[in-house]
Amino acid sequence: MDLDINTKRAAQKVSASLVSLVSRTGSEPFFMDFGTIIGSEEVDGTHFSTILTSASLLRSPPESDAILDDIKIDVYLSDGKLSEGQVFAYDFHYNIATIKIKTELALPSAALRFLDDSISVDPSAILESSTALRFLDDSILVDPSAILESSQLCPHSDLFKLCPGDMVVAVGRHFDDHCDLMAAPGEFSLDVFKFDCKELFRATCQITKCGIGGPLINLYGEVIGVNFYDSKCTPFLPINIAAKCLEHFKKNGRFCRPWLGMEMTNLYAENLGILEKIIQKFPNISKGVFVEEVIEGSPAESGGICSGDVIVQCGNKDVQSFLEFYGMIMEKTGESLELVVLRETSGQRLQITLKASETSRDKFYRWPLPEECEVHVDRVRW
Repeated sequence: MDLDINTKRAAQKVSASLVSLVSRTGSEPFFMDFGTIIGSEEVDGTHFSTILTSASLLRSPPESDAILDDIKIDVYLSDGKLSEGQVFAYDFHYNIATIKIKTELALPSAALRFLDDSISVDPSAILESSTALRFLDDSILVDPSAILESSQLCPHSDLFKLCPGDMVVAVGRHFDDHCDLMAAPGEFSLDVFKFDCKELFRATCQITKCGIGGPLINLYGEVIGVNFYDSKCTPFLPINIAAKCLEHFKKNGRFCRPWLGMEMTNLYAENLGILEKIIQKFPNISKGVFVEEVIEGSPAESGGICSGDVIVQCGNKDVQSFLEFYGMIMEKTGESLELVVLRETSGQRLQITLKASETSRDKFYRWPLPEECEVHVDRVRW
């Protein structure tokens, strides 16, 4: 693929932290994917690096919730060197895992950037567009530190504003002696796809199954998500969720998986007809989380949440977006939540109390892989 310079610079920025992984049972390859070095530490003169990847690397069979007893992990670094990986943690619900490796020298960690997915639906908040004429300058640096300035970083915030149509890049490495860097550019999209995990976002990048576990980056070269595979797109788990899961594991020795029993999306992502009705009833609303479906017998149903409600507050804090709301409920798993919702059908502003349950094993997300995909370690290409 003939890549543009922004894609090339962004890919170079994260390249030193990008690894390839192959799981083996005996001498036979079992699964292969990509991973990102997200942290390192030194203990008694030995360097340990932590790699974030997909738990698909460990599943046996792919639909199960168990790992093989004799599994071995080969980790190929950016310079082609092979290192032995040790499984540190894994969660089959969100399909993420961390692998530890020992190295002689400290390895660079990727820069992670949490997403801000809040967008106002206020019709007066039309984006300004610059139409001024400019003379062209066709000199371009290939220095990966010369990332183009962008208005996407929120003022006075460490969050990265992600809007539909924004360019993103999926990156990986060839599984051969050269370990060449690969990049697949695309856009953040709101198109619907069928996956159990409703926390997944979507990008139009085209990758193969071996791209699972690899990073999705912005044009700054910062990791904003963990990639998964679909034949028509690249679903990705926002780094906000992956990082919070790992933080909870590090603190409590287990993963936290909140469950309310409802499918949600950002208010701005709803179709125009529904959005118009909501704004007509509640003209001051600009952001929130739209409830698309409520599962029978769930905490949401017991608490009185209905399909079509808009969640605008949680614990006296305004709810700006889906990811922000997820962060709130993850900290409250097992506790009661005080929500404020807007109900378009009645025009009411309601206060609702419900308990954030924890996802049981029988409600774990399924992560099916396409049947046509096979493991061919010697000839992986995008």
